Amino acid sequence: MNGTRIIWIVGAGLAGFAVVLALTGNDSSPAQPAGSAAAVAMNTEAPSAPSAATGAATAATVSSSTGAANPATSATTTGAIAGAAAGATAGAATETTAGAEKPPIVRAADAVDLGLDQTIHDAKVVPGNIVPKKDAKTGEMLLYADGKYEIRGLGTPESPYRVSWECLASASESYMPRLQEREIPQRIALLHGKVLEIDGYQAFPLMVSETKELIVMLNQWDGCCIGVPPTPYDAIEVKLLEPAKRGGRHAAFNFGGVRGTFRVDPYLVENWLVGLYILDGARMVEGAKPEL
Repeated sequence: MNGTRIIWIVGAGLAGFAVVLALTGNDSSPAQPAGSAAAVAMNTEAPSAPSAATGAATAATVSSSTGAANPATSATTTGAIAGAAAGATAGAATETTAGAEKPPIVRAADAVDLGLDQTIHDAKVVPGNIVPKKDAKTGEMLLYADGKYEIRGLGTPESPYRVSWECLASASESYMPRLQEREIPQRIALLHGKVLEIDGYQAFPLMVSETKELIVMLNQWDGCCIGVPPTPYDAIEVKLLEPAKRGGRHAAFNFGGVRGTFRVDPYLVENWLVGLYILDGARMVEGAKPEL
């Protein structure tokens, strides 16, 4: 808010205050306690409350060209400017906090560099602690990411990567373009350009009998108003090689698997993230069942 606008608001406030005094029968005499108290609140240097004529004259004499005002106007304007400055400082502090650098992850000696060479839109790939590990139950080799997420497979058509929705959704911790945070974790970047297989709830376009596009999601959603609408972090836009028909196993709340080439491809509208993940050249995976 510029100085001219503040001055006009203050002048209008004084004039309104004077009109209220006139309508309630209060005069400008110091003998009126209420008027005196109001005057002190509005102007600590004035001995009494301004009359209607004085308030109107004050509002009329304030101009944007000179920036001059009576003591009450100066005091109020100063307070408004101080408040605005405090708000700006608080906003700057919030932005600083949001954009503050996070402490680096301590990497193990056997951590791999998979995905660190990826180029993803305007994002920066941040190194993580991705460690090869053998599954004690199955003997399968997997990648243990940041002490929390398991990434199975090799990212090939014969052995596609298999990850949890929690791992994909964890990108929300550091990639938030509207807050000027544009860091993609290594655990997500290493999936980029590789073959991925994942199970989820599938939503098809409405009013079509068959389609080559759908959305696979963490949560149930009918594409309209039933279920939980997806976010860019827990949904994947799927582009099929062959059309899928609705009906039968492609029901409204169909759960199944898809396999294709995974891409991290942020889609932004005015810095708002609309989409993040795409699965190209995908095929439906038979036999998938919901995880109860």
